[in-house]
Amino acid sequence: MMKQDLRSIRSVANIKKAFVDLLQEKPFEKIKVSEIARKAGIDRQTFYLHFVDKYDLLDKMNKEFLQVYKTILVERLEGDNSFALEKLEKIYQGNLPYLKEHCLEVLSLLKIDTGRICLKRDLRKMLIDKYQKITGEALTSFQQDMLATLYVDSFITFIKEDRKISEKEIEDLLIKIREFIS
Repeated sequence: MMKQDLRSIRSVANIKKAFVDLLQEKPFEKIKVSEIARKAGIDRQTFYLHFVDKYDLLDKMNKEFLQVYKTILVERLEGDNSFALEKLEKIYQGNLPYLKEHCLEVLSLLKIDTGRICLKRDLRKMLIDKYQKITGEALTSFQQDMLATLYVDSFITFIKEDRKISEKEIEDLLIKIREFIS
């Protein structure tokens, strides 16, 4: 039984890696399950043992990322009643080990929007929900959009930069944003 579990875990990992590799070559819409299976070194039946279709694979990968990110977000912001921009570094640094290991995967998933499945939209919603829970403040649609755009787009930039953002850089950015808004 343990041998079967390890084989299953390895198959799922190979499927995910093959999927991310294919996303570097072509858009999601053009990827076929047979291509994912071939690249993963498995047959299509094995793919279908784990996933209904490529949309199910995408959905599960997105949910996995969101769960990891949510856990880190909660850990980093627990007991803190503010949601200031200064927290970006705290949030990013908490995600750093995961992001370094899954950078290509996350960037690939963030580009996909099937209408029903969209990591970027789900991440934005999660951040807005967390903001409103922490502050108890209701936001207008415009405010939600601006806040989510700021966090998610800076998150994407952070992943692409693949480096530590210093407190000084965050402070300089805040000053520029405040000057721009004022």
